[in-house]
Amino acid sequence: MTAFIIYAIRWAATLTLLYSFYRLLLRRETFHRLNRVVLLAILVMSPLLPLMPLHTDRPTAMDAALASIEGSRIEGPLMSLQSDENVAGNALAAQESEGAISGLWVRYGAYIYIIGVAVALATYLFRVLTLMRVIRRSRRIDHPMVPDSVHLMLDMRITQPSSWMHWIFIGPIDLKQNAETVLRHELAHVRMGHSWDVMLCDLTCRLLWCLPFAWMLRQDLVDVHEFQADEAVLRGGVTIDEYEHLLVCKAVQTQVLPIMNTLRRGALKKRFAMMHSGPSSRWSRLKLLYLVPALAACLWVSAQAEEYNTYLNGKLVTQEELVAIDPSTIERMDVIHSQKKVLIETVSEPFDIVDQMPQFPGGDAAFKQYMAQHVSYPKAAAENGVEGSVKVQFIVEADGRITHVQAIDSPSEEADAKVYAYGDLDKHPSQKEDDEGHRALREAVEELFRGMPPFEPGLQNGKPVRVKMTNTVNYGLR
Repeated sequence: MTAFIIYAIRWAATLTLLYSFYRLLLRRETFHRLNRVVLLAILVMSPLLPLMPLHTDRPTAMDAALASIEGSRIEGPLMSLQSDENVAGNALAAQESEGAISGLWVRYGAYIYIIGVAVALATYLFRVLTLMRVIRRSRRIDHPMVPDSVHLMLDMRITQPSSWMHWIFIGPIDLKQNAETVLRHELAHVRMGHSWDVMLCDLTCRLLWCLPFAWMLRQDLVDVHEFQADEAVLRGGVTIDEYEHLLVCKAVQTQVLPIMNTLRRGALKKRFAMMHSGPSSRWSRLKLLYLVPALAACLWVSAQAEEYNTYLNGKLVTQEELVAIDPSTIERMDVIHSQKKVLIETVSEPFDIVDQMPQFPGGDAAFKQYMAQHVSYPKAAAENGVEGSVKVQFIVEADGRITHVQAIDSPSEEADAKVYAYGDLDKHPSQKEDDEGHRALREAVEELFRGMPPFEPGLQNGKPVRVKMTNTVNYGLR
């Protein structure tokens, strides 16, 4: 239910934005067919746009405004009666807080809205059933103006001619005195399918019963229907004076049902003004371009922040826990868009000393044997007479893998000088060659340790942990 309430709010905001621009710019124009299309488009687009929201990285202002509704848990009970005094005291303290009071108001408002929807739909259903009874008690008659696809229904109790779908209802007085004018008017409603428009608008008004703009849109749509029907009557040869006299006479009679199209429907003042006004300028159609910024505003209203579940080392975490993560400890982050998941793997700070230090598989003897078989002298270092000790630092992970390998010391200058002393001073390497030799030794050591098999991990309190280690590799030419 909470999801529907939030959807209804976005729906109402979208309809308000689209209709407000229409009422400001197009309502007084004589483009009746265009105005009808625009109003119907508003009725159709306003509930659809929130179902196709844009996704943003950050919450929008609408998301922030709806956060209190999402957190109020409308489906939950209004009050919880428990005998435990401590629990009751805690509940009372929570209700006294500002957040609890706000949540209760949101929940009460949601209940009022739901009850209003139920009452509005029940009222509309009652009117439809009443209309069905009118159809059953009426008698179908024939008239040369009415095609076979339209049912002309005569009822002695009808004083106000009306229509709904393909039914036209008329009383004996109108059938005798005003048949041609009345039937032209009602046939226009039937031919243009105005009843379908009203049904769609009535459904919107019932679901958004507390939104004044929905009812205002309905009235504007009804007015457009009457403007179209009035045009059809006047094009049929009826003079404006005769038609206005008939409308004034019918204005004092009782309307049958609000869901039906009747001759007296709509404000007579607006209908008279529209009949006497000239056609609007074609340039006025450019006002329709208002839909561009209006739709952009509606997309902003319906935009929602993309919500992902974040898992830290396999455990679902909250937003607060996510913010507390030190970025320097994040080793890997995977985003799975299809499942809306963010998988984060972090590493803890490695230990320098633990209860049981990591060791090469097979112990020190195996390590020395491995080094004897795999240590090679880089060609660039040998050619330039570079030798000495290279200290390397690495981390043994909890699963024994070797990571973060880095040579931290270059070969010592004393060793280099010793090598040069045995040779010809004229063959002393240049600075560039000397740097290349040092770099070759460091790279060889790093490559050597990266290629090592997994160690037996270090243990702290009986559990495998990350351990930082250092080792020294000696290179000598003699």
